[in-house]
Amino acid sequence: ASSGNRTLPTMISLSMFPAPTCGTTLYELNNELVAGTQSDEDVHSLHMQILGFPPIVVNKESLKTHGRSEPCSRAAFLTHSEPVWKRGANAWHDSGIYGLLQEINKSADEVPQMLWRISGFALTVCHWITSLHRSLSPQLPLNTDDLLSQFTQVTDWKNCSLRVFSWHPHTNKCALALIDDSIRVYRAGSDTVPTLKHRLQKNVAALAWKPLCASVLAAACQSGVVVWTVDPNSLSTRPSSGCAQILSHPGHSPVTTISWNSRGATLVSGCPTDTSMLVWDVATETAVPLQRVGGGGVSFLSWSPDSGRILAATPSPLFRVWESHTWTCERWPTLRDRCQTGCWNGDGSRLLFTVLGESVIYLLTFVDTGGVLGGGGGSQTAAVCADVSQTVFGSGDNEIRVGGEVQSMVWDPSGERLAVLLKGDPDTCTRPTVAVFKTRVRPVFELLPCGFVQSGDKGSPQFISFHPRFPKGALLTVGWSTGRISNIPFYFVSSQCYPPLHPPTCSPPRASVPPVAPATCSQSCDPLTPSPRSPVPPLPSPSPLSPSSLNAPLLSSLPP
Repeated sequence: ASSGNRTLPTMISLSMFPAPTCGTTLYELNNELVAGTQSDEDVHSLHMQILGFPPIVVNKESLKTHGRSEPCSRAAFLTHSEPVWKRGANAWHDSGIYGLLQEINKSADEVPQMLWRISGFALTVCHWITSLHRSLSPQLPLNTDDLLSQFTQVTDWKNCSLRVFSWHPHTNKCALALIDDSIRVYRAGSDTVPTLKHRLQKNVAALAWKPLCASVLAAACQSGVVVWTVDPNSLSTRPSSGCAQILSHPGHSPVTTISWNSRGATLVSGCPTDTSMLVWDVATETAVPLQRVGGGGVSFLSWSPDSGRILAATPSPLFRVWESHTWTCERWPTLRDRCQTGCWNGDGSRLLFTVLGESVIYLLTFVDTGGVLGGGGGSQTAAVCADVSQTVFGSGDNEIRVGGEVQSMVWDPSGERLAVLLKGDPDTCTRPTVAVFKTRVRPVFELLPCGFVQSGDKGSPQFISFHPRFPKGALLTVGWSTGRISNIPFYFVSSQCYPPLHPPTCSPPRASVPPVAPATCSQSCDPLTPSPRSPVPPLPSPSPLSPSSLNAPLLSSLPP
């Protein structure tokens, strides 16, 4: 696609939304968001009635954060003189060949002149190669905290006490990662809140519960993926490290994104500094890397609910849509920057995504082709379906600015509510906010305004998530910078049947999707177009992750 200026067509925008109101957003009723005030007793009663456990509030002062970073630990020891060969050995152990060359270059009086000149020339070559590599992949020079802050789906990952949140796909249970690298598990009907900690569980960037299983939770961390198995009937508040399984791969760190397929048979993980997307067989702790030229890494992964496709965003201006039945991929270049976030509708036929630096939402439409991506299986264009650029409500002292770039998006399982977390911009006094759209998938895709979710305590939203099994409409969970987690029910009658309350005992067939036009917006627009697809050879048959293994038998029932 060309990178010229684009004129956005007339479409839904934030100016069509009702103006933000004062107070805390309580619920949606009769297609309107109701705001007001609630006492602590009312909030507690609502949570116990809907979820079965009390409201979650975490104070940052009560958490023990890291007092000293790892690079600063040398300052605690007294310095003493060491021979050059010993310093060189330590530098080799800490930083490899680059550290050894630096140590030799600093010790001109202790090494032969020829060796010093050779090390200087080698360092110059290394610096030139490194600068070239960094110009192609700007994310490489970032330290771990900055890298995670840039590529996670959380507004202020570095400073907020709440970092990552995940609902269990089948039960009233959720996991919450905190700034002190601990994970808390809340469960309906239980006063016990297990706290998960492990020495390798640092800088948690994503959480994902395993479908069709009550006790397995995966956490994306700095050193890899930590997979916890916690007995839901246990009364222990501190499960031992023996309950954790470590999945690591050379060069695959820090892990910033993970996603299970809908049957829990396969886990995929991504790292912004590793060009390979890893497909894990968790039982055997083995991974098959799927690597393609271009992109510089994998920054965001999202498996469609029907397990047919995987959205794989990269740190560069392109993303891929993988077909999990044949492991072929479709490459999509973007106009400005990388794909920031994306979400699928319930049957995996439509994908919404956003691009960093743009204040619009794009739509891709897919048609079921029996497991083949192509020949009508994917859109030929990406249509702009919403404009979320900055909008001003009111005037003077009552002026409120909302809109801007999108941090994350979530689509509720019924396919009728879409929540969009907008970053805001301090330079223009635009505050972060959550905009909620009403959505309609058939007969044509449509977005309608619903309203803005507000916090009465002036907190800014950090993350958003929809409860997967709310029987009366949709339940939106919002984590706020104040350490509070709120749950806003959206009461409506769904236009489609809900999925069963209990997971299926066999793999359901993929629903047939009637052909639709790729650009579902009624107006014409300058579309994005995909690059020619490159077929991917099938995974080796001896591998535990060959496509045939994706058809493994499902669990007939949940564990206790």
